[in-house]
Amino acid sequence: MAASAVLAACGFQLRQPPKMAFSTVALTGFAGNSPMAIELARALEDSGVSVIDAAVPAAAAASAASGAAAPAWLASHITLQALNDKSDEAAVSTTAYSQVRDLSIRTFFKFQVLRGDGSVLIPPTELNLARDIAYNEKDALAKQQEAASLHRAMQTDIVAQTLRRLSTIRAGQLTAPQAAQP
Repeated sequence: MAASAVLAACGFQLRQPPKMAFSTVALTGFAGNSPMAIELARALEDSGVSVIDAAVPAAAAASAASGAAAPAWLASHITLQALNDKSDEAAVSTTAYSQVRDLSIRTFFKFQVLRGDGSVLIPPTELNLARDIAYNEKDALAKQQEAASLHRAMQTDIVAQTLRRLSTIRAGQLTAPQAAQP
């Protein structure tokens, strides 16, 4: 009990999910079974953001463009569009007998963020991570499991980096700047 009192007195807190200025987000451009999209949606929901179907804001924006009033929630909505979401492995070094000795485990994620009206809020941003592992044919199954574990860890890191970038968005940025009237 004394230890918890000391930690509380010094301002110690467990890490909290970042606060977001937007209330809804649509995730587009991901493959239907993308583990990145699943983990990103889960992390956004933990931050208090509702992940909605991409067709909903598109229909609302289309009705607003035809003269109808835009829904109020569209002003606090963004779309995270995945431009590239892939993971791969490549041989880094081989022996004289063409046996793989080192593998490079890589994860790539490129995205952009759009406002509710479709204008660009965050331009295309690329996040790439790579880890090298030693490879031995005798331990192929263990190395395969190690590679899968590294892919998951890098994906979690990329999701955290994406959330930090999204947390920099302020409420005033959610509406597109108006063009100067002559």
